Order: sequence, then C-alpha cells, then structure tokens
Amino acid sequence: MHSDTITGTDFRNVTVAVDNDAPTRMSKKVLFVIDTLQTGGAEQSLFANAIRFKNMQPVVCHLYAGDLLKQKFTAHNIPVYSVGLKKKYGFTEAYKQLKAVVQKEQPDIIVAYLTRSELIARLVARFSHIPVIGTFVSELYSDTYNTALSVKAKMAVSFFKWANKTTARFCKGFVANSAEVKRSNAKALGIALNKIEVINRGRDSDLFRFHVPLVQPGKPLRFLNVGRLVPVKGQRDLILAFNEFLSACPNAVLHIAGEGPARESLSALIDELGLQNKVVLLGSREIPTLINEYDCFVFPSHSEGFSGAIVEAMFAGLPVLASDIAVNKEVITHLETGYFFEKGSVESIKQALLWFKDNVAVANAFAVKANEHARQNFELEKIAGKLENYLLNMIIVKN
Repeated sequence: MHSDTITGTDFRNVTVAVDNDAPTRMSKKVLFVIDTLQTGGAEQSLFANAIRFKNMQPVVCHLYAGDLLKQKFTAHNIPVYSVGLKKKYGFTEAYKQLKAVVQKEQPDIIVAYLTRSELIARLVARFSHIPVIGTFVSELYSDTYNTALSVKAKMAVSFFKWANKTTARFCKGFVANSAEVKRSNAKALGIALNKIEVINRGRDSDLFRFHVPLVQPGKPLRFLNVGRLVPVKGQRDLILAFNEFLSACPNAVLHIAGEGPARESLSALIDELGLQNKVVLLGSREIPTLINEYDCFVFPSHSEGFSGAIVEAMFAGLPVLASDIAVNKEVITHLETGYFFEKGSVESIKQALLWFKDNVAVANAFAVKANEHARQNFELEKIAGKLENYLLNMIIVKN
C-alpha cells in the first residue's frame, strides 16, 4: 500500500491510499462529505462505519482545515480529499472544490455531515444529478440546545435553519441518530417523517471489558460521568447533587471525564463547595480503559443527539443513572436496564445517587440486562451494515 498526494487547480492536498494487492473495488461508491476530520463524534462515527462497509467503496472529502483522522482512513484504503479551507465558510470555493471531486470520483450517492458541508453537498449533488442524503446528529434547533447561546450565535442558527430548510428538498432521504433527533428536526425543517431513517451510532463492544462491579459492603462508591464540559451536559447539576449526597455517603467520589469551555466554572464550583478531594475533572481520557474503575455511571445531560456514552457504560457492565430526556429513553428503560432522574433537578439526581447506594445489587442486575440490550441493538458491526444497506437501497430506489 502506498499513498499518492495530488495537487492541482481543481482541488488540492488530496491523499489517495492505494492497496496494490486489494481486490477489485465494489461496484457502488459513496462519497462522504464532512467539515473536518478532527476527533468529534460525527467524524469518529463516520470512520467507524466506513471501514466496516462490505459492498460499497467509501470516499471521503473534508472541506475545512483539520485532518487528525485522515491517516486512519487512508490506512484502510479509503481515499481522502482534503480541501482544507481555512475560512469559516468560504461557500463559493468549497462548492468549486467539491464539484471537482465529484466529477473525478463519480459517486453513486453522496452523504453529508454537519451544516456547512450539508448545504454545499446538496447544491453540488443537485446540479450533478446524484442522490444526496442528509444527516441529523443533534436537536440543533431545540430550545434546550440553544439556551446557552449568545444573541449572535442564535442569529447564526436562525440563518442556517432557513438555509437548511430551503435546501432540504434536494435530499433523497435523511439519516437521524435517534428517534428524538428525527422528530425534532422533522418538525423544525418541515420534513416528512417517512423521509428520515433512524440509524443509531453504534459502539464496538470488543473495546470494552464487560465487568459488573462487585458488591462489597463498606467499599467507597466511585461514580463516573463522561461528556464534554458544556452547560447542556448538566455537570453543574451533578456536582451540586453529589455535594448533598455526601452527607449520606461521605466516602464516595465523583470523576468527570471530558474537556470543554465550562471547565473553569466547574472547577470554581468544586472549590467553592470544598470538594477538591471528592470531585475530580479528569480531562480527556480513553474511556474503554477507564470505565471499569468505577461502580456507577451518571449521565445528567439536558440534551443529546444519541446517548453513546450510556451505550459504552452498558457494554462495560456499569449501572446507569441518567436524566429522563427522550433520547436516553431510547437506550435504557427505567428500573429495568437503568434508573432515570428528572432533567436539571439537583434533588432528583441526589435521590438517584441515594437509590444506587441502597440498591447496588439491583442496579448491577439491571446492568447485566443493559449489556444484553446493547449487544442486540447497538453493536457497531450491525449499525454499519444497516447504514450501508440503507444507502444501497437509496441508490436503487427511483425518485
């Protein structure tokens, strides 16, 4: 296998991995268009699915600067076109570059991720007479999602909502990563529900060691939260609730894995409450190697696209306490595979922590059922196959 870098006037910095011993390429080709190849959820999910395709040849084009995952794609013989625009938008240049990539690759279908790339890909696909699939990965236009945004940011969201709604008719179909995201975006953009297919983001269970925590009387309880440090993830609620919980369980600890702009305010809250020895912000961590060190997973998020962090806890055998938002209810069932508390309620989170303290054996039994459910419904190999079959069907089905 070797890599060729091609430069020219139509597009630049294009890395194409070629395996000289590889079998003949699949007959159908899908072009994935995305903003960057950094390490965000959409990018990671794209990589995880694309390398598992068996009947289609994936090709990737990222329109904006940022290519940390590029070598992973090319190592799996997936061609990557790096347009690499450094402008925030640069729609005219992006359109020109993507059109050149499409003319060269002649894909059978295009799939676009994230708003900027979606808008550009829809226009290129329309004028190239190629079916294009849109994607929904969050409740981008919901009140909960936008509560913490500045006035300027809210104006930008309003503009892109209009642009998204206007160009949505160019899409042959859409993929949403949860039923709640499907419902929310269909309502906001005026899209028929039957035009949106729900395909969850899968996880690779092989990355996790299934190990239900042992029930040991007197053992200090260790709680874990995983999520980006932003207000919508509810970590402030969790810290306040945990502070009250400590009066009943003084030896417990809470660790929060993730980074984000709320780190400073969360650190200040921890200092204010005197919890420096009880609540620790771990920063970015490799979750599969970390998660089995804990007894319980707590997920207080106010809004999610798909509750992937909960699925990871399910694969690891960790009991789950989670906010009662709709998308979490697509993953676990209250008092069967997990335990729900009221979104945004410090008192309800405290009660959930107390319930776990008094019902560890029951919670662990729920975790076993949760693991079985995750393996049946969220295994990455199955999810990738579902996405590939959907795309193949969309190529075959006439408008």
